[in-house]
This record gives sequence, C-alpha cells and structure tokens, in this order.
Amino acid sequence: MTIYACDDEHLGLEGLVNAIREAEPDASIYSFRDGSEAIEYCSKIIPDVAFLDIEMKGENGISVAKNMKEVNPRVNIIFVTGYSNFMKEAFDLYASGYILKPVDGEDIKKQFANLRYTVKKDSRLEAKTFGAFELFYDGKPLRFKYSRSKELIAILIDAKGLPCSAGKIEEFLWEDNLSDHRSYIRNLISDIKNVFTQHGIEDVINREPNNMSINCTKIKCDYFEYLNGKSLEELNFQNEYMSQYSWAESTLASLLKLKNK
Repeated sequence: MTIYACDDEHLGLEGLVNAIREAEPDASIYSFRDGSEAIEYCSKIIPDVAFLDIEMKGENGISVAKNMKEVNPRVNIIFVTGYSNFMKEAFDLYASGYILKPVDGEDIKKQFANLRYTVKKDSRLEAKTFGAFELFYDGKPLRFKYSRSKELIAILIDAKGLPCSAGKIEEFLWEDNLSDHRSYIRNLISDIKNVFTQHGIEDVINREPNNMSINCTKIKCDYFEYLNGKSLEELNFQNEYMSQYSWAESTLASLLKLKNK
C-alpha cells in the first residue's frame, strides 16, 4: 500500500507518520510538509491513501485533494485537522474519512477498515538488495534468459524510480567496455518483458522513448523500505548492498556512512 502523509507542521507530520506506520508497518509512506510537493510527486507515484492536513500554508488539504483526484479519482482521501468546520467541504470531495487531531494508530486503523475504495494487495514481486541482489515472485527466484536482465532491473532499483537512459545503462553494465551494446540492451528489455508478462506484472517497468524506470509502488524492496523510513537495523542490513555488482559500491558507501553516524 502506498500512503501519502501531508502536514506543514514538523511535529504534526512526525506524529501522523508514526501513527500510520503503527497501523500499517509494511506500507510505503511518503511524507510532505508542502502541499504543492505532494501534488507534484503524485504524478510520479500515485498513492492508494492520502492523509492530508486541511489547514496548511500555500496549497491547503482541500486543494491538494482536488488535484490528487484529477490524477486518480479512486485515491482514498482522509483529512486530518484540529477543527471540525471543514467537514462539508471534505465530504463534498467524497473523502474516505476525517480525523481530528491528535492522531494515533487506532484512529488510522479505523480509517483503513472503512476505506471508500478498495486497495489492491501489495505486489507479489520482491527485490532483495541488502546482500546479493535477488528477485522473487511469490517467494521463488525469477529466472531470465540473460543474466544481465536481472542486473538491468537492479540498476533501475538503484536509481530509485528515476529514469535511466540507454547510455546510462550501458555505462553500468559494461563499465570500461563502452562499444555499442544497444541491440543487446533491447534483448534484455525483451527478456524482462516476457518474464514479467508471464507473471502479470508488466507494469513494474515504465518505458519511454529514450529511457526506462522502475515503478517503485509495484515492487516490495528492502532498499525502498529504508528510503521510506525504516531503519537499517530493522531491515537487517549487514554492510552489503547488491554485492555481486561493482557499480553498486557508491550506494553501499552512502549506506555505511549513514549507518555509522
């Protein structure tokens, strides 16, 4: 489940995120202190549920909800506020719920139990990055025709959902041997597409004319869970990250630096 939390007050946002995590520990949570940032990010990663503080500077919660509804009419909007005088506006937007501050985990659980729109189950595709990189579907390793197909997916995961060009992918896969490998990259992409289509998960990869990226909401991944707020200790990070790939060492160095702070 992908969840947005938006509150322009630091303590309010921290409390909201903690309450959401208590209620849904496996959710991917994205937090924002600026409504316009939440609106912009919604075009990249669409939330299943959005908890929005109504009274915020700049784009208030009502405005953010309207914009999110334009992107995804079935997003579950839950307004969070210290006041009850916005209820009419909230329900005019077909909000899923309305919570008065202060928020706790039980409040959040009640909202999840009564969502207006059903949330699809989490992806059955899982990536393990802490240690050697591996991909699983329903707990079983995915097999590809080419070994570099799996490595290409690892590159997209390391990019955290940002687009990667064919040239950038070449640099990672072949490092010093930078002859033209574009036809081989097309074979890798076709291999990934065939395997993912067989499992009904072809929407995991986003493809555009000049680049490709991974849809972070369609894959369970320890690295993404860390980026979404879980600690390295919780995720059993043992000082290894995609250990079979030399290009992953820069990300590993960043993780080790953060761990040793």
